[in-house]
Amino acid sequence: MSTAIELAQEAGRSLLETFGTSEVIDRKGDYSNVVTAADTRSEELIVRGIRKAFPSHSIVAEETGCDLRASPFTWVVDPLDGTSNYAAGVPWFGVLISVLQDKVPVVGVMYLPVTGDLYSAESGAGAFRNGQRISVTRETRLENVLWAYGMDGGGSEEQAIRNTLLLAKLLGRVRNIRATNSLVDPAYTSDGRLGGMLNQSTRLWDIAAPMLIVQEAGGLYTDLAGQPLDLDVSHTAADREYAILAGAPELHGSIAAIVRESLSTDPIGD
Repeated sequence: MSTAIELAQEAGRSLLETFGTSEVIDRKGDYSNVVTAADTRSEELIVRGIRKAFPSHSIVAEETGCDLRASPFTWVVDPLDGTSNYAAGVPWFGVLISVLQDKVPVVGVMYLPVTGDLYSAESGAGAFRNGQRISVTRETRLENVLWAYGMDGGGSEEQAIRNTLLLAKLLGRVRNIRATNSLVDPAYTSDGRLGGMLNQSTRLWDIAAPMLIVQEAGGLYTDLAGQPLDLDVSHTAADREYAILAGAPELHGSIAAIVRESLSTDPIGD
């Protein structure tokens, strides 16, 4: 935990040095998934620190992929979550670092350098923001909460239609919809500011740390059907996509029912 925190904060300071000035240097997969020089600089810093402290551990990092070794421990690194926000000068970005034992998160850190907020959790020890214990909301009515819904561009028109159909159904049930990124959404879910979150397109590095922190804050973090996530830490880890649903237990089931209703409808056929 101390290594994860130290590296996340150090990487966060490096991101602030070029925030608002770093330009897009590459794209991955489609036009919505961008890379800046800050991504690679932050990842190099973190990976170097992990290798120094734990040379035998495996690492799965967003920019450099999988470096798998004969160890039950795997570090999962997102050196700059919210790159598109960062490149646009929007302060919804940060660093995600987690440690998995076998395929289960046991340490998770989320750091937001603009505000200096540090979210952390160890398995079985609770979740914390800046050292203070946090918990998901106790609210039980969807109409009284904000809900985060994340989806990326670059997919098919059919998928976009399905995503927006679900968005419309959510808008009819919750107080308001918000969307920031795979860092801020779970951060605000874990400390109760949001009722929960749904994201249609995430990767391992987007979810490993948030999964543990939300769970340790008393929330549920599952697939869209409400089933536990089976994380991939093999050589294909960087390629697998996850659609996730997370939030306070009293609200999670209601959103899962809305998702099932939406998925049972064929907007293309209609």
